[in-house]
Amino acid sequence: MKKKSGWTAFVARRFFHARKANGGRAPAVLAALGIAVGTAALIVVIGVMNGFQAGFIDSILEIDSYHVRISSAPDGTEEGLESLAAELRKDPRVASAMTFADYETVAMGKTGRALPLRIKALPGNAAEVDPKLLEKLSLRDGTFLNGTTEGVVLGAELARQLDLYPGDEVSLLSVSASQTEGVSARTLRLPLIDVFRSGYYNFDYGMGFVSYETARAFGGTRNTILGVKLKNRYEDAKFARRLVAQYGVDEGRIITWRVYNRSFFGALRMEKTAMMLLVGLIFVVVAVNIFHSMRRTVFERMEDIAVLKTLGGAGPSVRRVFLLDGLATGVLGATAGLLVGLVIAVNVNEVFSVVEAIVNAALRIWHWIMQSGASEGFQVFSPTYFYLLRIPTKVVFEETLFIYAAGVLS
Repeated sequence: MKKKSGWTAFVARRFFHARKANGGRAPAVLAALGIAVGTAALIVVIGVMNGFQAGFIDSILEIDSYHVRISSAPDGTEEGLESLAAELRKDPRVASAMTFADYETVAMGKTGRALPLRIKALPGNAAEVDPKLLEKLSLRDGTFLNGTTEGVVLGAELARQLDLYPGDEVSLLSVSASQTEGVSARTLRLPLIDVFRSGYYNFDYGMGFVSYETARAFGGTRNTILGVKLKNRYEDAKFARRLVAQYGVDEGRIITWRVYNRSFFGALRMEKTAMMLLVGLIFVVVAVNIFHSMRRTVFERMEDIAVLKTLGGAGPSVRRVFLLDGLATGVLGATAGLLVGLVIAVNVNEVFSVVEAIVNAALRIWHWIMQSGASEGFQVFSPTYFYLLRIPTKVVFEETLFIYAAGVLS
């Protein structure tokens, strides 16, 4: 009998080779295959989901909500907010700080169709202080912000719905109110300077940008907000405390991106959790399969177990022989699933391209045999139905490690 620390592994290896020689590998192979499929599927699904969520979050933070929003300066004036923005831009933790104002209006195209629109007014130095904004909007330049060009920039989907192209005129409804004249409404006709495409449908369908000079025509009180983007957005709470202690900003006038987008991010978290649980049911099925496979192995090895106990093997040590056999199945299956899942997740667009090419080739052969006219090419995610050109993916190390460990331990 080998030493206590080594004989269990030796016997487990002998059992494995004996099962291989006798052709009894089918249950173990099926179990390992099930773990591999579950691990690969979960890695790909979570990777694609992370890619979509990261794109949504980046669009929201870079275009609309910012990392920290300040609604009022310490002195309560709009000039004080501009001074605070200039001061914050010197802070080494700050990537950009810029004031902006939001207006709710209605846009009307040349066909007479009207759609709701949220206008964001930006200062003339927006392209300089926040270049990431123009990059995220895929705009050629920010000359429309300098105040010398009067006009509006609309989202590509909104412009398409209104049948507008750069150079066309768009009508915006302006509503103002005063104690003497009451509520008055008028229509502003502005040229469409450009269209942007952020990749986030809600913005491309319902948002527009104008300069401060153009926004003056809307009238009414301008609710100016100071948006701050940090170099590390996860230090938002720490930076909020710094604003109170060092810059004298009222704590009630500060809101971070986690709080401002709490409901949306909570929905994303719930969606990911539910998806992991649903796909993770594969591991439950595989675990049951492994359990029954191990019971079968135990019954087949009753005589061998009796011999081991006769030679002095304790119950826990004999049990460890079969646990090692099951662990080997988990490691092999999870490792294979990990490699396959990472390859597919990183190259998911290329994989779909191969699938599309195979399906389209089969369709061409079918139409040739049936002598029917050619149909449109097959696309897994056609831009006609899905608002995307490429499938984004993002593999997170911690999540991948958790999935791999779940596969091994199943």
